[in-house]
Amino acid sequence: MRLKLTHEDAPKHKSLVTAVGWYKTGKQYELLSVGDDQECWKWHVEGSPIAKLCSCESFCTAMAWMPSGKGSDNAFALGCADGTFRLISEMGREEKKVDAHRGAVIALRWSFDGSAIATAAEDGIVKVWSRSGMLRSALAQQSHAIYSVVWSPDCEHILFACSSKIHLKSIQAGQKQVEWKAHEGVVMMLDWSFVNNTILSAGEDCRYKIWDAYGRLLFNSAPLDHVVTSIAWSPTGRQFAVGSFNTLKLCDRTGWSYCRETPDVGSIFSISWCNDGTQLACGTGSGHVVFGSLVDRSCTWQNMDVTLDENNTITVVDILNETKEELDFRDRVTDMSLAHGALVVNTNSQCFVYQSTNWNTPHVEDLKEPPMLIVQCPHHFALVDAMGIQIINYEGRQLSTIKMSGLRYEHLNHQTLSVCRDAVALVDPSQPKQIRVFDVFTGRPMGNPITHKLDIIRISLNQHGSGSDRKIAILDKNKDLYLTQALQADKTEKLGAMVDSFMWNDSTDMLVALMDEKLVIFIYPTVVFVDKDLLPKTQQSKNCTDAGKYAQIVSFYGSNCTIRKADGSDLAMVTTPYPPLLYQHFEKGQWEQAVRLCRYVKSPELWASLAAMAIHQRALDTVEIALAAIEEVDKVQFVAHINKLPDDVLRSAELALFCKRPDEALNILLQNKRIYRAIKMNIRLHRRNDALELAKKHQTHVDTVLAYRQQHLQQMKHVETNDEFKQWAGEVEVADA
Repeated sequence: MRLKLTHEDAPKHKSLVTAVGWYKTGKQYELLSVGDDQECWKWHVEGSPIAKLCSCESFCTAMAWMPSGKGSDNAFALGCADGTFRLISEMGREEKKVDAHRGAVIALRWSFDGSAIATAAEDGIVKVWSRSGMLRSALAQQSHAIYSVVWSPDCEHILFACSSKIHLKSIQAGQKQVEWKAHEGVVMMLDWSFVNNTILSAGEDCRYKIWDAYGRLLFNSAPLDHVVTSIAWSPTGRQFAVGSFNTLKLCDRTGWSYCRETPDVGSIFSISWCNDGTQLACGTGSGHVVFGSLVDRSCTWQNMDVTLDENNTITVVDILNETKEELDFRDRVTDMSLAHGALVVNTNSQCFVYQSTNWNTPHVEDLKEPPMLIVQCPHHFALVDAMGIQIINYEGRQLSTIKMSGLRYEHLNHQTLSVCRDAVALVDPSQPKQIRVFDVFTGRPMGNPITHKLDIIRISLNQHGSGSDRKIAILDKNKDLYLTQALQADKTEKLGAMVDSFMWNDSTDMLVALMDEKLVIFIYPTVVFVDKDLLPKTQQSKNCTDAGKYAQIVSFYGSNCTIRKADGSDLAMVTTPYPPLLYQHFEKGQWEQAVRLCRYVKSPELWASLAAMAIHQRALDTVEIALAAIEEVDKVQFVAHINKLPDDVLRSAELALFCKRPDEALNILLQNKRIYRAIKMNIRLHRRNDALELAKKHQTHVDTVLAYRQQHLQQMKHVETNDEFKQWAGEVEVADA
């Protein structure tokens, strides 16, 4: 990926351009620029000037457009050197002038929901205003000028920079302020992505840095030649741009650089991205407005590589079959995604779906709103726009539309939205501890929301199986990895800690994770719901120190895993090829062939995975063989005991007990009216009070409970102290147990 830069030969502004901002008119985007010449200019999306919009009374220092769709009309706010900010309509008419600060207004931002404006100035004060320009609060007072201010994605906090520190302050009174030293020099610019919830900072020390929402450093750049004067996230959260003297860099969200351009335009003082994330514009010290387009965007899947060039042509190369296809588009391509043998291409008005078996006749879907996100799974894909989440199959037929009141669709990304054969799961951006699951075919919620104890960073649905086997892998802010049942929120188990990245296999239930500089392969992660003791025995690990810090798993199909390192290079790793074969036998119920495979491979991890699979499917003979192979003698004996039981009800109950689910085991017995067995199970579990309650409720075998109680007390040489047992012992004659 790279930037293609264009600008007018002769600058329209007579002096430096202090601010630029995109806005939408109908289905088209236009740009507004303001400069030290006190003029406002309108520009076409391709970079040619339209006309001068208006002249300003004072020098303009900052500009912010009201977020799209948050107001009845397009409007923007201008910060001025005389300490005022002005609300101006799209036509250039000044709607309101607000005396805001004693010094020049250096920075101002609309909140993401369009309900408020934050301003910062030379007087060191941060203020919050209503959308109509009424003062709500003076949020902070500092001893030095504040050069940048941004809102948090939830619009509950404000981040601002003063001297070398970054401050995080809640807009609610009485909340503690957080601050940390960010740079060796003055912090010049901040930006906070509402999509990936990470913070950018640029400083006088010629560096740019990435921070998480808690102030932890994620990336620290090498020093540039000059001061970093501007920085801005793409609306998609996948890239950001960095501006310096005669330098513009395009970087991945993890920090590594795609390209470095050197336009001869002086320092770049402001950067603004178009809402679709395909273009940006820069205000420069020479008076030029520089336009940049993302070109040579690419994506890969298995043996296919797709590249979009500057002429709006997509080239598809199949390396394995040595074929090449070219796809031309009339409208500008805003996004594309390649996975599972299908290519999805979006423009502002249409969606094209190509199959790898036929590149000539795509399925075309007309769109009401320009989509912001594509998420694919092997069976269909999700398109996210301002109206909701559309689920569309690869034949171009819409299956459902998922809508949820209060959901900010623009905040969703590949980390917080996941799609599989029969379900869609998402993390509610307003409640990051909650996961909501929807049915793919109806768009309706499936059960109650799943609530995790900490904020969730990433979720992913497994692609294997269906219905009750549907599982969600969860990574929380502590970097702990959990597995939960999508339809049973009470079943959540921890898989590992210190996890940087994870991914499900595309065709099996295998899961890989980068944990503490190792690539850990969970051959059968469902083992945590079957027998958690077997979890460590079903894992394989490979040393992965070459990946370094902040590496991400980008694909996992078959036994091939690709890891993207922090510098942007890819590291290919191969896992063992035998687990996919084991899954094939498991799906077909071919237990004899599965045992033969394990005997041939002689892998303890494979034997343990087979044992867990067989327990899940109640193939007890195979369970005995597999557990014996890994020398789990106590478990083998218990399974042999289960095998000898006379009927399925007892076997099901004992198997639930084997899987450490005693309540489920008791429910099985009680539902089938095996009262005596349920009482005996409570006694075996040393739940003697529960056993007595059960006997009293059904008015049977009270004497049995008392007999076992007396026998236990005699063995332990204890005296009865429980009043209820004393009372019943006086009323019921007890025989020897």
